[in-house]
Amino acid sequence: MSAAARSRKTLGTQQPSFDFDESALGSLEPGDEATLDAGRLDGVAYAAIERDSWELGAGDTVEACRFEGMVLGTWTLRGARVIESVFSGANVPAVSAARGGWRDVELRDSRFGSVEAYDGEWRGIRFVRCKLGYVNLRAAELLDVAFEDCSIDEIDLMDASARRVAFASTRIGALNASGARLADVDLRGADVGQVIGLDGLRGATISPDLLQLMAPALAELAGIVVEP
Repeated sequence: MSAAARSRKTLGTQQPSFDFDESALGSLEPGDEATLDAGRLDGVAYAAIERDSWELGAGDTVEACRFEGMVLGTWTLRGARVIESVFSGANVPAVSAARGGWRDVELRDSRFGSVEAYDGEWRGIRFVRCKLGYVNLRAAELLDVAFEDCSIDEIDLMDASARRVAFASTRIGALNASGARLADVDLRGADVGQVIGLDGLRGATISPDLLQLMAPALAELAGIVVEP
């Protein structure tokens, strides 16, 4: 047994750690439409935004902001950074956030359709009571990420690197872990319908119920024939 495996067995699965405190945002100035499209948002608050689209480009930044009731047709922020911000009550069918950097962000009571966040970097991210469709995190780097009381149709972690990621009271229709590199990824609180790429689950912690669900696929992976 490796030193890392012995450490996990002794200390248990490490949970995500969060330093961001929403109270640090304090009293924010209200933002307007011009500010929203400026490409550099810092210390502003938005309420009841309703637009067909909102586009941010590579290098654009949203920092120390609060958004409540954001309704968009599409949200494009490829290569953009989102830092120390809170989104609540959002409804966005299509999110394009590939190669972006998100740090210390909380998203709650929201609905997102497809979330294209491949090749991105997420650190200190919390989804709380959110409904998500297809979440594409291929080749992404995840550190301290939590999904709490969420529903996810499909999450794709192919070739992703994930450490201290947890799914508490969360339903996952399908999970693709092919080629993933996982450490302290806690799936015990997840109701998972299907797992693709079982070999990529090395480093994850699962419940006995999930183990039972995966038993036939694990046997096939190990070349074991199960017959009555």
